[in-house]
Order: sequence, then structure tokens, then C-alpha cells
Amino acid sequence: MPIISSHILDSARGCDAVGIQVRCQRLAPAVEPQMVAEARAGDDGRVAIEVDTAADVPGTRYEVVFFSGEYFAAGKHSDEISSLINEVVVRLDLSTVSQRCHVPMMIAPHNHSVWWSR
Repeated sequence: MPIISSHILDSARGCDAVGIQVRCQRLAPAVEPQMVAEARAGDDGRVAIEVDTAADVPGTRYEVVFFSGEYFAAGKHSDEISSLINEVVVRLDLSTVSQRCHVPMMIAPHNHSVWWSR
């Protein structure tokens, strides 16, 4: 089964985004979104979500949501750091992924950056 993993970095503070909430949903055509997993990043700012793609129909995508607004609101300097960006959403096509899709994320109150690797 493929794994969607991420290392989330807080580029405003220069550290791992410890405890940020991440949600993964399956988006299949003509079907309501299905929750796959919800997790919080560990002390190293990392999450890994195992995804069973065996029954996926063509056109199935996976949506990974990083709750950056909640993360910054809960921080030590929340009165100084506010954000209009509450969630960062990444949609992935895992139809050709057999092992791992790594999606590193850098977040700040006013921007984010994402890329992927295997």
C-alpha cells in the first residue's frame, strides 16, 4: 500500500511544525469524500499515512489538508502571527504510486510552499 508522508516546516519560526493537524480524504468520482486518516505531526514535524488504493476507480484522487491557521493560532506568539490562510490543500493522484509519495511542506502565516518526491 502506498504511503503519503510529509515533513512540515514552520518557516516563520525556523522549526518543525510540531503538532500540526493533517487530514487525508479519498475523492472518488460520483462518491462523497471518504476519510482515510487524521494525524498530528510528531516532534519532528513528520506524518505518514498508509493508503489502501486497491479498490480505487479511475479518477480517484487523495486530498491532504494541512491545518496551518489552527497551528499558528495555537502558537506562543499567536497575537503577533495571524493568517488568512487557514488550510493548505494538496490533491494527489496516486494511481501510479506503488510505495511512497513524499510531500514536504513549508508554512508561514502569509505563504506556503509544497513539492513532492518519491
